[in-house]
Amino acid sequence: MPDKHHGRASYKAFRAAGFLHIIASGETPNLNDQAIIEQLPFPIRPPMFGLFWITQDIPLPALRPFTVEIRTLFPSSMNSVRIQDADGDHVVPITDIAAPPSAPPDVGSHFCVYEWIEINPHVIAECDAIVPAVYSRAFGPDTHMRCVQYIRDHGGI
Repeated sequence: MPDKHHGRASYKAFRAAGFLHIIASGETPNLNDQAIIEQLPFPIRPPMFGLFWITQDIPLPALRPFTVEIRTLFPSSMNSVRIQDADGDHVVPITDIAAPPSAPPDVGSHFCVYEWIEINPHVIAECDAIVPAVYSRAFGPDTHMRCVQYIRDHGGI
């Protein structure tokens, strides 16, 4: 039966889009070991995590590099996470990664109006978007606002 025990690694943690990502990197002592990060079952808040190696019944001794990641919900008020491994507890700082600001739809002239062949319902999409073959480009590239105006001028909306 496979044996589960604490492993060793170096850690990084970052928060993006509301999720905490914990990344562990290191080497397992056996070629067929599996490295995993999991939340520890302690009823504490914020939760703690642990790094484990799962060693098979017949180990194949050879160092094997690994990188493993877990993505989970974690309190946004916390600026570090605790991870337990064979070397004890580690307090890993959390880096916040902000999502790039979304541009308003009228910035740039990269929208096109597409119409369905013979039926003429219009759709607006970015000019480099993949659209079904039943649509053909009718107008653009231009701003989103001018594409809406084109549809109004041609019997849509």
